Amino acid sequence: MKPMEATKYSNAKRPDRDVSARRRRMQEKGKIPWTLVAPAIIVLVIILGVIYAESSKGPSTIMTTSPGNYNFPFACEGQGSLYMHIHPWLRIVINGQNITVPADIGLTSSCTEPVHTHDASGIIHIESETNSNFTLGDFFNIWGTTFANAVINNTKDPIVFNSTDILGFKTDKTHSLSLVVDGTESNAYGSLVLNTLDYCNAANSVAQSSPCYATAQGNPYFGGPNGYQFGTGHTILIEYK
Repeated sequence: MKPMEATKYSNAKRPDRDVSARRRRMQEKGKIPWTLVAPAIIVLVIILGVIYAESSKGPSTIMTTSPGNYNFPFACEGQGSLYMHIHPWLRIVINGQNITVPADIGLTSSCTEPVHTHDASGIIHIESETNSNFTLGDFFNIWGTTFANAVINNTKDPIVFNSTDILGFKTDKTHSLSLVVDGTESNAYGSLVLNTLDYCNAANSVAQSSPCYATAQGNPYFGGPNGYQFGTGHTILIEYK
C-alpha cells in the first residue's frame, strides 16, 4: 500500500506547488504592463503639451512698465461742460492673440487728455469741451506719451501704429496688417476719425460681459443742435497676422 500511495502523490499536484503557482499568478497580476503603459504615458504628455500650448495663446496683457514723458498733444481738460462724450471700441489682435489696451491712457494725477481710457476693456473715452475731431493716430500718440513702452509676451515693444507697424510688429512677405471698421477693411489707419464711431448705447452696455459695462454705460452725447447722429455699435479692429 505504501508504494502505491507514493505513486499517487508523485503523479498528482503537490499542495505546496499549488500555493507557489497561485502566488506567482497573483504577483504577475500585480505587475504593471510597462510595454502598454509607457506609450500611453507618452501620448498623455503630448496631449497635455498641446493643451498647454493652446491655452497659452489666450489674451496677452499689455503691461505698462514705465511712465512716458507726459508731453501730451492736447491741452488737459478743464472743469467746463463737455461738448461731446463718445465711446469707440478698439480691439487689437496680433498673431491670433487679443492684446489688452491698458487703462489710464491719457490720465495722470493732474491731467485728463480729451482722448483716454479708464479700464482695459478697449473702450476709448472721448470727453472734450470743444467740437474737435480726434483720430486713431491721436489715441496712439497719447498712449505713447503716457507710457514709455508696452510688454507683449515678455518683450518690450514700442507704442506705434501705422500702415506697416502695430506695436513693433511690422509687415513683411509673410505678415500683413489690416484696419477693419464695422467689418470692412479701411486704409485710414492713423487718420481714422473716432468721433463718429461710438460703440456703446443704453441697450448694449447693461450686460456685465459688455466692454461698456464698467465705465461707459448709456448713449453717446454730442452738444450740436441735432445731437449724436452717427449710430452706435461701431467696431474698430487692428489685426496683424
